[in-house]
Amino acid sequence: MRFSEIIGQEKLKSKLIVGVKNGRIPHAQLFLGKSGFGGLPLALAYAQYISCINPTDSDSCGECSSCRKMQSITHPDMHFSFPFPSDKAKKSSDLMVEWRAVLTEKPYVNLPDWMSVLGAEKKQANFPIAECREIIRSLSLKPFESEYKFLVLWLPEYLGNEGNVLLKIIEEPPHNTIFLLVAENEEKILGTILSRTQSVKVPPLLVSELTEFLIKSNELTEDEATRVAHISHGDFNESQKFANGFESPFFETWRGWMALCYGRKMGELVNWADNTAQMGKESLKGFLQYGLELLRGVLVSSYSSELNTWDGSEGKFITNMNSMNLPFENLELMCNEIERSIGLIERNAQPKIVLLDLSFLITRKLKK
Repeated sequence: MRFSEIIGQEKLKSKLIVGVKNGRIPHAQLFLGKSGFGGLPLALAYAQYISCINPTDSDSCGECSSCRKMQSITHPDMHFSFPFPSDKAKKSSDLMVEWRAVLTEKPYVNLPDWMSVLGAEKKQANFPIAECREIIRSLSLKPFESEYKFLVLWLPEYLGNEGNVLLKIIEEPPHNTIFLLVAENEEKILGTILSRTQSVKVPPLLVSELTEFLIKSNELTEDEATRVAHISHGDFNESQKFANGFESPFFETWRGWMALCYGRKMGELVNWADNTAQMGKESLKGFLQYGLELLRGVLVSSYSSELNTWDGSEGKFITNMNSMNLPFENLELMCNEIERSIGLIERNAQPKIVLLDLSFLITRKLKK
């Protein structure tokens, strides 16, 4: 991937390029930010620029043999490691066909997308110990074509304690070996790995950058593109959902849940929690995150209806919820508890119990 193919992030692109020109290439860097901000595409473009035979002042040439292989994800000196369910493979190289396809089609891929490709939406992804040992083995080899060899380690927050096996090779890598870690959640990465990497913060895309892209690629008007860019909070993946007239598949489930809580239908809430808990860990986290964004929309638009950037059924839901005149403290507490519940589910708490506890709290707070 070339830098020119990445949306925005001009300051970060320039910083990476200047570092290469000045010979300052850290052996281990951590690209940190949501998948929709572009951390993975930046890491790929950075590796391609470093290995390019005829780089320009602003990008890789895109035409040399190294660039062609990098872009087709077939370069022998580019290695990948990523989380996967234990029943799908023993190591990442077993899934390279699927990985190559998803990167080609969607370089801003996130974990739910990847798990969907593997048909494992309800399963847990991780890095088994065999994968960590395979990383050490593959990086012990000399570069085949380029001056450098690269390891793109996607979502190191799923390494777990097995990641300690990699500490020595990250701290003292073989000659001309570059680690490019791409993560979303710094708090979940092993501290011993964090201390051995140089952090590269990937910020949300600017509204102007995302707006310009949406006008060109999705054929939206300037007003439509600006609205979608605002709603997406600088996240490319979210912008694509809204740009295509997307109404979240979670909306009806969310609206039904709020109706049960408002009606104080405790028996039905028990059944609802039982059914909803079956959707799987990642989908459940996405559902709660989606609802959290809706509630934040209620909070913001309570100051002024003009601040409600949602439309369609979701916009109407926010307007109706605002008409209830709920105390600000109630809405804020609901948001905080949803965030806490996401954390509990991430730590493998029992989903049904988490949803029931959250339902009873929301039931108490959905009143004036």
